[in-house]
Amino acid sequence: MKIVPIFYEDNLKNKLKNVNIIFLYGSNIGLVELIYKKTLEILKIDTHDPFTVSKIDGNEFKDNPLVLNDNINTLSALSDKRYILLDLVHISLTKNIENIILQAVKTESSNYLLLIKASNLKISSFIKYFENSNNSILVPCYEEKTSTLHSKLTNLFSKHKFNFKTHFVESLIIRLSSNSLTNEMEIEKLDVFLTNNKNVTEEMIFTLISNNDDLNLNKVIENCSNGKPLDALISFENIYENQSTTITLIRLFVNHFKLIERILLLFEKNKNLENVINNVKPPIFFKKREFIFFQCKIWNLKLIDIILIRLVELEIKCKLNHFSEKTILSQFILSTSILARNRIKS
Repeated sequence: MKIVPIFYEDNLKNKLKNVNIIFLYGSNIGLVELIYKKTLEILKIDTHDPFTVSKIDGNEFKDNPLVLNDNINTLSALSDKRYILLDLVHISLTKNIENIILQAVKTESSNYLLLIKASNLKISSFIKYFENSNNSILVPCYEEKTSTLHSKLTNLFSKHKFNFKTHFVESLIIRLSSNSLTNEMEIEKLDVFLTNNKNVTEEMIFTLISNNDDLNLNKVIENCSNGKPLDALISFENIYENQSTTITLIRLFVNHFKLIERILLLFEKNKNLENVINNVKPPIFFKKREFIFFQCKIWNLKLIDIILIRLVELEIKCKLNHFSEKTILSQFILSTSILARNRIKS
């Protein structure tokens, strides 16, 4: 059964009885994450309870495909259902992986609930299976609709008794992202600001809300470090203006890899990566922790040292070669993202 995100919550509450599989996927990873967390909340799934919940990472699943079938056929001693959380966001789904998943979920059993989250997938027989299955809920998550953002902003302004004209709200929407999780953070920030300030102008709100240029710089880094060369290069091409763009981006890359380096050094002493990420100073925003956790799995200290040296050299080259700095940085983005992709696959 296919359900659009806006109707998902009501359907989950009312039609869960015969559902064994919830499949969230799409290019809007932020929306996937928001719906995933809302599902855990509605179903009251305690992810730290090993007796009723199994968490399967995508790379673990690639290395041991039978782990899904084993969990589906494992009865929970303390609950009517066993909850299986399968995270496929950061891996590519091959035909072989798709077949393994389909074979596992065709098991006739009502003793489990499988919650899958994945990135963007092509419409295929694999997706069609979940769309047509009576015991599945399929939720495609694509770019957030303008009408949804308009509704959220107008409701927020109404809540705080501010009356802004339609053209202002529309201008504000342009500054927001195509990623629902990023927008959620921006709207939460705006809510706090309006709660604490009564004499608010349009200019103040424009200054508060992040500009898409900053968001897209981070998108380049995220795509690159997550092994998505094409997406990273397209994002870079879309935001590139002049040499200041490349210098800013290089320094953001440095900050990113310095953070991962610091966490890995702390991990050598602590031996608990999740604990290090949750307590590192300055704190990492909780909605970004899963991304940082995955980054710490991809990179090691030796590779980070090499990349940081390359970034220093890159900044010097870009400053000296004004006319070729875009090409130089594009080469870095391509080579680094391919390195990340190869490490994810290995």
